[in-house]
Amino acid sequence: MKEKTELYRYSYTIDPNRVRAFQQAVFEENSNEQFPPTFPTAMDFHGGLPFQKLTELLQFDPACVLHGSQSYEYISPLLPGDQIEAVVYMAGRTAKRGMTFARLETVYTKENKPAVISRSTLIEQKGDTHV
Repeated sequence: MKEKTELYRYSYTIDPNRVRAFQQAVFEENSNEQFPPTFPTAMDFHGGLPFQKLTELLQFDPACVLHGSQSYEYISPLLPGDQIEAVVYMAGRTAKRGMTFARLETVYTKENKPAVISRSTLIEQKGDTHV
């Protein structure tokens, strides 16, 4: 797969209370960081597609899915109160040694400009080594 395929999109307004709760959950509440760098994942959980629906789109068995990797590229800062538009793409899909790897890319935009790009890999592992 050479081209990215859009899977879904959603809108999210960054709630300062959710940011504080996330800071507490990841033990950053007393840090100098105003915004935890991994917060886009929390936005996905609160505003994005439920895991069950995502696995349906990927044609993965949810009982066999592992999270392989996650990275974030910050282009501009995210702040509480920002209105975010997120688009999730399938950036690639490969099969190797009985496993299927799905590379996802989420582009978070604010004011019609990319602010963050999140890249992750989900792995479906089936067969004798069923998770």
